[in-house]
This record gives sequence, structure tokens and C-alpha cells, in this order.
Amino acid sequence: MQVDVLERWRNTHVLIIDEISMLNADTFDLLHNLAWKTNQCNDELCGGIQVITCGDFRQLPPVKGDYVFKSAIWKKYMFNVIELNESFRQENIEIFNALNEIRIGKVSDKTVDLIMTRHFEVDHSINPNYIRLFFTNMEVDFNNSCQLMNIPSDEHWFHSKDVIKNSKINPIFQIPFCINNKIGAVVMLVKNINVEEGLCNGTIGVVSFVETDGVWVIINGKKLKIENVREDILDCTHNIIASRIGLSLQLAFSLTVHRVRVRANNN
Repeated sequence: MQVDVLERWRNTHVLIIDEISMLNADTFDLLHNLAWKTNQCNDELCGGIQVITCGDFRQLPPVKGDYVFKSAIWKKYMFNVIELNESFRQENIEIFNALNEIRIGKVSDKTVDLIMTRHFEVDHSINPNYIRLFFTNMEVDFNNSCQLMNIPSDEHWFHSKDVIKNSKINPIFQIPFCINNKIGAVVMLVKNINVEEGLCNGTIGVVSFVETDGVWVIINGKKLKIENVREDILDCTHNIIASRIGLSLQLAFSLTVHRVRVRANNN
């Protein structure tokens, strides 16, 4: 193990694992074994590191392998459970109950009837303000392009600027390489900019004005200017290996089901 990585393990006091349902038992055991060997302490979970896991086992399972709770290490150490049962993002009690029934796989006739009120046979029956959901990015990109073309206003392209310090890497940024905007376009923030003002990853708004150095977006009734921000990618030693400067927006007439789920969890 490299010295810098070894030091990071030794200096880690709290390990937080999000989306724990997607981590399989073997990987959890591997993390434990790696941590306690690094700290030379085999009578505590991860060698004495406090481990906090978050997630819902009724959501996505591991791609391969057993659920993490089938791990012998998990059964031995992970016994303090806190259940969060208050929803902060769904105020409609009927929708909340329907979603919870779907979550546990016991759906009542009342929930079926409610869901069917959102079912439409033809596209023109759908409220144009609704965000359309698709399974693939290709379908989302196609629908977003079609919706943008239907807006009778001028196009405004924004291109990001990249600085890649290592030509051997292919970094993946949250900020898109380019985005085509129009007044009236539905957009979504893809990075946290100012959480206190509601400018966080997953926030939806409508473009109201376009300038050369940014875009004005109506978010929750407020006009806010979205300007270029910088996104850095770091290596294991916290050195910057790649950067992108650009608008942290993407078109959001439609989204993938996965993106909506992640957005909901982040909120």
C-alpha cells in the first residue's frame, strides 16, 4: 500500500458509507480487514474507526454478491440502528403513503387508483410542466433536445473549459462540457452552489434571461443568476489532477429515473 494511502487510513476516525444497500458483504469484509490491518487492531470494527452507514435495503441491491447484512463482520459489530421515518420532501400524505406501499411491495387498490390518475395514453394530455422520466440517458437527451427546439427563442451555447494535468486519466465531471440554453428552458443544477439560497444539486428552475457570463433562473419564485463555477478532481493525496470551469446546469425537461432517485435522496 502506498505511504500516502496508508496515512489516510491511519488518520481516518469516521468512515461514512452512503447507499449501503449497494455494498455487498464481501466488500464490507474487505474494508474491515484492510482497516484493522492498517491500524493493527483486530478486536474492533475497522480497527477502531467509527463506521456510519446510510441507506435503505428496500432500494437498489448489490450488483453482485450478497446483501451486506449477511456479512459475519456486519452481524458482529453493526447492531446500533436508527430508523428515520419523517419525510421532509413529500408533504402530500396520499402520495407519501402510496410511495411507501410501493417501497414495501404491498400496494392497495387506493394506491393503484391514485397512480392511474397520472397515467396518460397520449402525450398531448400531459401537463407540459411535468418532468418526463426515462430509463436511459439517450432517451432523456433526445426528449430534452426536442423540447428545447419547440421553444421560440434564441439559442445560447455555453462551453466549459477543462484543465487536465494528467493525460492518462479520463475525468468525469458533474458540470457538463456544454449546454444549449433558451429563455423558458427547464434546467437543473448539478452542483451545490449556495445551499442556504436553495442553489443545490437537483434544484429545478426555468431560464428567464441569458447573459454572456451567466444565466438567470427562476427558482422557487426567485430570480437567481447562475454563473460559471469551478469543479476540481483530486487524487488520493488531495492534489488537483483535473479542473472544469462552466455552468453547473443541465436541461431538465426530462430526467432518468435513476437521476430523480438520487436527487430525492440528496434533498
